[in-house]
Amino acid sequence: SDAQIIDEHFLVHLNDYLSSGEIFGLFTDDEVEEILNQLRPEAKSQGYNETKESIWKYFIDKVRRNLKIVMCFSPAGNTLR
Repeated sequence: SDAQIIDEHFLVHLNDYLSSGEIFGLFTDDEVEEILNQLRPEAKSQGYNETKESIWKYFIDKVRRNLKIVMCFSPAGNTLR
């Protein structure tokens, strides 16, 4: 129900992820740089180029393989109980 959704902004992120596989604007520029720096050796060992775009693609591919989303809501009405 609407009472269970305290902040509707997370629905925008969820919709973005479901429609495109990415959540735009989730990370600041500094956070993106940190992710790229940490994943550079791993991405390179997996055959990815050392460009920012290639390493970011490696990160997104890795997230898509591993991210699971579970949404739980209280059942409404006797049909769902």
